[in-house]
Formats: sequence, C-alpha cells, structure tokens
Amino acid sequence: MCLLIILSACQPKKEEQATTSPTPTAQEQVPIRQEADNQENTTQAPTTRPDFPIGSVVYVLGKEDASPAPEKEDQPQTEDFALGTKLEIVGEEGPYYKVKKGTHESYVLKSEVGYKDEIFSPEELEQVSYLTEYKGTTRIPKDLDNISEFFSISLISEADYQQAWQQRPKPFDKGETIEKTGKILSLPCQKKKVKYEDISQDGFNEAIYSYVGEHKDIEQYIVRVTGAQVVPYILTDKATGNELYMDGFPLLSADRKHIITLHTDPINDETDIALYRIEGTAPLRLKTMVKASLAWWRCAMNQQTPVFLGADQCLYAAIYPIGLPENTSKLRYIKTKIND
Repeated sequence: MCLLIILSACQPKKEEQATTSPTPTAQEQVPIRQEADNQENTTQAPTTRPDFPIGSVVYVLGKEDASPAPEKEDQPQTEDFALGTKLEIVGEEGPYYKVKKGTHESYVLKSEVGYKDEIFSPEELEQVSYLTEYKGTTRIPKDLDNISEFFSISLISEADYQQAWQQRPKPFDKGETIEKTGKILSLPCQKKKVKYEDISQDGFNEAIYSYVGEHKDIEQYIVRVTGAQVVPYILTDKATGNELYMDGFPLLSADRKHIITLHTDPINDETDIALYRIEGTAPLRLKTMVKASLAWWRCAMNQQTPVFLGADQCLYAAIYPIGLPENTSKLRYIKTKIND
C-alpha cells in the first residue's frame, strides 16, 4: 500500500516537469541555441525528425552511424551525401525519403535531413560541404570537413560589422582611367596589350567585362566579368599580362601576404571561400592554401552588406542559413581571422 502511494505521488511531478520546460524567446535564442549545439556535439544526434511532404527542399543535417538493418531484400540503398547537400523529396518509403539532386535520384534516411535553423555553432561556421584544393593540391586529406586550420570564424553583432566597415582600409586602388572601346576592354601591360571582348549572346554564354581598378602593391589590374557561367573576377598582371581567375572579389590583406575571396554562386546557390598565399610579385605567384564550399551558410551578396577586409585584417560579411531566402532583417554577421 505504501509503495503504491509513493509511486502515484511521484509520477505527476515527472509529467509536469516534461510538459513545462521553458521555450526560449527570440531574444534568448542565440545563447540558448549555442549551448544546445555544444551539447549536440557530445551526444548522439536525434534519430527522428518531423516528416516533410513530397516536394519539400531539405538539407543533409547529420549522419547516422549505420542504416537500419535490412528488413527485406528490396530495401532502398542509401547514398552518402555530404553535409549541407540540398535535396528535393520526391517520394518516401518507410524510414527513407526518395530524393533528387539535380537529375540524380537516390534514398536517404529521414533522420538525416531537415531544415537549418537560423543560428550557428562555432563548428558549423567553419564546416564545409566539400574542398576542391588544399595547400596547392587537389588531394584532400580524408575526412577533412572544415577550414579551421586556415580560418577562425565567429559571430559578431551588426554594430561591430558597421564599425569595422567605417574603419576599413580602401579595398583597391582606382589607378588609371581605362575605358572600353565598344565591346573591347584593353589593358596596357608592359609586354603586351590584353584585350577582353564582350560576348552579348542571350543565356548562359553572356560575358561582359569591366575595369574595376588595380592592386598597385602587387601590380595587378582587377577586371569584373558578369554573366551566368563566368568566373566573376580576373587579376591581370601589369607586366606580363598573365591572368588569374578569382571566384570572388580578390581582397588583398594589409600585410600583402594573402588574397582571400568569399562569394555566393547564384546559379548553384553555394558559397565558396578561398585563401591564397602570395609567394612572389614579379610576376604575381599565388599558392592556393584552401578552396572550399561552406556547408551551413550562404554569404549575402548585396550592396547594403558588402564583404570586406577590416583594418584588423579580418574578413567581415553578412550571412544567412541554407534553405532560407536572403532577408536583410534576419542576417547574421561574421568576422573571419586568417590563421597564419
């Protein structure tokens, strides 16, 4: 009799505790979410997520150690997509989604995909979906999924971003005035004249060239290229006319040791970051230290929130989570330090 009384008295307290856990408010979301992310790094990821209807666009948010034990011979074979991979749900079968990436179809566990929240842990800021170059080679170390060796990325306030913007050094030199002649941009280099001719075809083949300025300290012209399928910037050596193609605006560090680019490709909806070490300037010689695509966030690409190098030689940018539109009222701001 006493034992039953004790159990019945304790049970409601447990249920009350489970149903009255406080929900963080918007103002409390940042510190509470970051603490939760740190806990997730040391505990096993949840095995279930809300079901998404067919047609939803989701992202690979986690990896299970192994797929469930096969229940039948025709059980779907899952594919090992990289973290942050964008997928469209086209069907479902038990614990699996049938998904499409481009024209390719495959299966993933439901527990591995979902939407990304609006806040980031320190680890997520530096995590990549894939690397294309590493210390001058395309041979990437196995299981390397971050750029922490090269960058330290941290969230900052909008006020800190604006203050750094006000105190930033000039990003390039205006240099001489160079005008286009019709569709042709001519750059007067010492050994030859380099010409860029616009391609005005409709669609993906368009390429329009414009002179931006120069980096005098390393003797490089800066050319911008606009078009759907083009590399957006070119560094043209003022002496030799040699060209180096850049995925984003080539930001030169104040100590003249590095060039860094950060750019969101509007076609593939991917944000790429690259770090180049300057190994010589006559002519310019660069070594690609790292080139990668970020897993969890995209860099905002608009005039109101430019990407720039501050007086402290750190890179500043506005970002937003994958899967969400670029909304100026919901942007986060980051400071990226180059790890020498």
